Amino acid sequence: MRAQWLLPVGLGIILLLPLLIACAVLLVRRPRQRWAWLRRLLMVLLLAVVVVRPVTPLEGEQTHRMNANVFFVVDQTGSMNAEDYADGQPRLDGVKADMRQVMGMTKGARYSIIGFDSTATRQLPLTTDQGAVEAWIDTVETESTAYSKGSNVDRPLDALLTGISQAKKDDPESSVLVYFLSDGENTDGEDSGTFSASAQFIDGGAVLGYGTTDGGRMKAHGGPDDGQYIKDPSGAEGVSVIDEKQLQTIADGMGVPYLHRTEPDEDMSASMEGITLRPLPITSTTRVPTFEDWYWIAAIPLAGLMLWELGAMTYRLPRRVEREEIRRSAVAAGTSPGENR
Repeated sequence: MRAQWLLPVGLGIILLLPLLIACAVLLVRRPRQRWAWLRRLLMVLLLAVVVVRPVTPLEGEQTHRMNANVFFVVDQTGSMNAEDYADGQPRLDGVKADMRQVMGMTKGARYSIIGFDSTATRQLPLTTDQGAVEAWIDTVETESTAYSKGSNVDRPLDALLTGISQAKKDDPESSVLVYFLSDGENTDGEDSGTFSASAQFIDGGAVLGYGTTDGGRMKAHGGPDDGQYIKDPSGAEGVSVIDEKQLQTIADGMGVPYLHRTEPDEDMSASMEGITLRPLPITSTTRVPTFEDWYWIAAIPLAGLMLWELGAMTYRLPRRVEREEIRRSAVAAGTSPGENR
């Protein structure tokens, strides 16, 4: 077992040591509050265990990286909550299923994720860690409806160009595959920029479209209306419609096929046309460090003690307020709090 500090060692000591000393001193100097300070001392000790993060190193595994860099460009706008995918599921469910299918077709590749809504961000740099990609897929959500400022499918263009051009420069032996997952809907009233500049760096992939021409209603995410169906300006339930013309234009610019997605198991082999995956030379083999974490053993009782401390503070607060009111009343009357007892 060894330590994998969650904070720099020096910073961790600077933050925790004074707390530890203060709790120990007050435990001795305030005997009437001994149990409270003992609880707080134990909380600091458990917090220290969490910060130190004890782990057990697992045996590293030699892995061959395949000759592919896969970029997922994922639409996280509110319209991806529209319920017209498969049997009335949100479009985002289709995105998750297709990302997993692509990973199954490209095992051993490197993956990067660019998400876009009102803005675009690189949410995962190129990595061979499929667990990190799975974690992102499991937790991905659309933007908060209340903070949406309108969207455009060209928002991720600059981030995509930067990522794929750098990948080609740093890793010329590998193919670049781009999967653009969206409903193609623009809500900012602006025309979209062209993706043609990206074609020179792209070897495969696809534009994957979600939604129907009839459209689907969508639930708000976050804010006071969370979980309620979004209304349009007339008061009726809002409907989002796929823009396949826009998606086909993006696909033509990137030089990849456009595939309309309606079910999670639909074939996607067209996106791999002309791509042959093979292991990179042994010189590119890497050792992946893995650990088994044990900090959770301290985190569970720490959470319990924090709830206890919060409950104790809540219980004491009304009494303190009452005593303060009595003191102020006595001062105002010109007597001490105990004179009239």
